[in-house]
Amino acid sequence: MRLDLFDFIDQCMSEYDLHRPGFDYAETVIQQFFRELVSGTRQDVVAVFSRVKSRDSLREKLLRNKFYLHSETPQDAIRSLSDLVGITLECRFIRNESELFREIRSCFSETNEDGYAISLTNPDIVLNLGMPQPQLQRNGFAIYRVDGRFRLNNSYIGFELQIKSLVHRFWSEIEHEVVYKNQEIIRNDRFMKRMLGSIRDSLDVVDHQLETVYTEMMMESREAQIGFDERNFKALASSSLNELFIRKMNESVGFSTTFKHDSEILAQYIYITEFLYGSNPEVKMVEFLENLKILSQSRIDFSSKLVPISPLKSQDPFVHVLSSYFLDIMNVDFEWHAFFTVLCALQTGNVSEDIERFTAVIRSLLIQPKWYSERFASLPEKDAETIRNSLAEIFAQAMKEADTIHMIHEDYLLKLMNYFWSQVERLESTCKDLAAYEEQKDEITRRMRHEVHFLLH
Repeated sequence: MRLDLFDFIDQCMSEYDLHRPGFDYAETVIQQFFRELVSGTRQDVVAVFSRVKSRDSLREKLLRNKFYLHSETPQDAIRSLSDLVGITLECRFIRNESELFREIRSCFSETNEDGYAISLTNPDIVLNLGMPQPQLQRNGFAIYRVDGRFRLNNSYIGFELQIKSLVHRFWSEIEHEVVYKNQEIIRNDRFMKRMLGSIRDSLDVVDHQLETVYTEMMMESREAQIGFDERNFKALASSSLNELFIRKMNESVGFSTTFKHDSEILAQYIYITEFLYGSNPEVKMVEFLENLKILSQSRIDFSSKLVPISPLKSQDPFVHVLSSYFLDIMNVDFEWHAFFTVLCALQTGNVSEDIERFTAVIRSLLIQPKWYSERFASLPEKDAETIRNSLAEIFAQAMKEADTIHMIHEDYLLKLMNYFWSQVERLESTCKDLAAYEEQKDEITRRMRHEVHFLLH
């Protein structure tokens, strides 16, 4: 005669088969939830795995854990399973396991009447965060394992969340395929136990070594990724632009002039406009390199005039003064003409727009916006703005009258920036109101013209 417990197990399996579509749905929702939870915030997570407990595994667990003795009905047995659905978050290194657990815990701030923590984004998913972590397994090793529940149609499906590093997941596979299937041999063989323990300890050492290698590789990678590193990007862009300039000028007019300093400020300009403040830097990097390739295969005519097709639009006095100067000089002085020919070749707008945008970047380098907006703060805002605009305009006029391309070269820009900052801060301490500034304005203009000319020549 067949034992009653097997009839109970069969009934449990029928209950499992009946609700299997719901378990599959729960797996999909829970996996997607944790995938979104860790995506974009942790580079340490390398994979999210999920599974619904198989029929064979379920039957074995029901027998091994004697559910037939502790459950009154098959429904109770299925509901009491804590791992019908399994979710594994795989991170790179052992150290990341605790970091990832803390991050997940921070996303479950409230608890329900059963003591389970509720998700901030999906109240149907709850975790038992009262369990001590990490958990100690029967094999003596620690694991971050959390019981969870997923609410479906006014009932709960139990799921188990595990957080494992690469080497811990590898060890789990070893245990399942080698150890678990040879329980009797391992249990009675001290040598086997010691060897397996030694292997497990060795994996911890491997994890540490891998993390060291990974850290070094990332450091080297950051240095090599010119799209995200200003120094390396500028070096490549400047060198490429200098080579392009020399070759294209020789092709166009039969000789070339020095373009090293011009290419450096162009590289800085491209970095600021396309990478530092732009979006999708990886895409911009590819576009920039493709544009250089196109330009290298195109004709750049250094003997043709640059023709602005629209009036200047900027209301900023500094930008307006210098942009007007650039438009006046670009077809008169060949140094300026060569520079703006390359600048406009790199841009997609018209000449006036390109020059205004370039001048605005020069202004931001010389007159740091946040710092400048806080100057003369003790005065009424309208008066303070009047003084700031006046000083910026005088500064631009002084640079214009110096009449040299040195004004856009990096070493001179640094000198000009330090000079202007010192002058503004000195005036801020002496000008108590707008009237006091107006009284000094002529002297400020005369002195600034003289001193800026001295700095640039």
